[in-house]
Amino acid sequence: MNRFFYGNFDFEEQLRGDGQRPARVERLVLELASSWLAVADAGDRIWCPGRLPEAFLASLAQWGLPADLFVTEARNIPAGMNLVPWGWSPAAVEFGHRYGLVIDPPPLDVVRLANSREYSVPWEESPDDDGDFATLCRTLGEVLACVERLPVTTAWVIKANWSHAARDRILRRGPVISSADIQWVKQRLARDGLVTWELWLQREAEIGIQWHLTPGQPPELIAITGLLVDTRGQYAGTKSMPAPRGIGFQPVISSEKMTDRLEAYPTEEPAAWTQLAAEATFPTVNDLASRGYFGPIGIDAMRYFDPESNSSRTRPLQDINVRWTMGRLAVGWFQRLGPEARCTWWHGEREPADASVAPAEWIATSPETIDGQRVSHPTWLRVESPLR
Repeated sequence: MNRFFYGNFDFEEQLRGDGQRPARVERLVLELASSWLAVADAGDRIWCPGRLPEAFLASLAQWGLPADLFVTEARNIPAGMNLVPWGWSPAAVEFGHRYGLVIDPPPLDVVRLANSREYSVPWEESPDDDGDFATLCRTLGEVLACVERLPVTTAWVIKANWSHAARDRILRRGPVISSADIQWVKQRLARDGLVTWELWLQREAEIGIQWHLTPGQPPELIAITGLLVDTRGQYAGTKSMPAPRGIGFQPVISSEKMTDRLEAYPTEEPAAWTQLAAEATFPTVNDLASRGYFGPIGIDAMRYFDPESNSSRTRPLQDINVRWTMGRLAVGWFQRLGPEARCTWWHGEREPADASVAPAEWIATSPETIDGQRVSHPTWLRVESPLR
């Protein structure tokens, strides 16, 4: 059955129960609708309630997609198609019911829990791991205890229970927390019951580990992708990566031996640490399957520099996203371009040409305007030349 893609890209806000979208969020959600092009087929449709340029619609033919792929008015939503939301929220289910779409969600209570830091942080507290990356704080006193003895140069971050893309957080340095930040913490504690406190790590590299769960089948590792972020830690793009040691590896499910754990592998070779990070995520993915979840899962892992040990280390479960992710969509673009393509799905304005690096072809994957207004969050495929 053909799919109807619904981009509730403010999914975490929906899980929190936020009210009506602010105008800026409504606009961003609209601009991101074209992201579904990466995985759409000719018989699918994409919800995008805005006027798109004719030139952009004509350009869809290069991907074998029809000019009427985007549905811009509710009256034209074709009933009977399978609803595919960015994430399964009550709002997504209500949208499907309203327009007669076929709805087959995993348990919504599992989805809500799995996307929270209340769920993800305990997975980083295995007794076999050396580091404590995050602390769940349920009172203001617990937050202040994390901060008060820090050196003035130490950076830290506090995140809301449901947060994403460097949103709904505060990033600070040293042992002092301002009255405005204290008020922010109090509001999140009252709303969500907890926040998390973390040290701000010295990032060296990040990856996205793309899983998929199908009922009655083992977890499937779709791909591992390079994760590009800006200095604030906000998503900037996804880079294609060669598959590590075969996608069909046998993950470490459990172990009582420290020698079998991720950090026991003292390697600086990128392919090795990405492989081991993927292995370390398998128990979490398996747990989600046991709870009845099915669908896409994207887990972000980080390689960072640890000043205390003067070495690089790995944080394999930095973020657990039990929904579609931009990294997962990027895999769709990479598959369209072929296995030999070296490319990046870039979010934002094109980088200026640099004579010191190999030339690249830029392919727009979003329209220049929507409703006559210039798109502020464009997306591009940067394909390195020559392909190899």
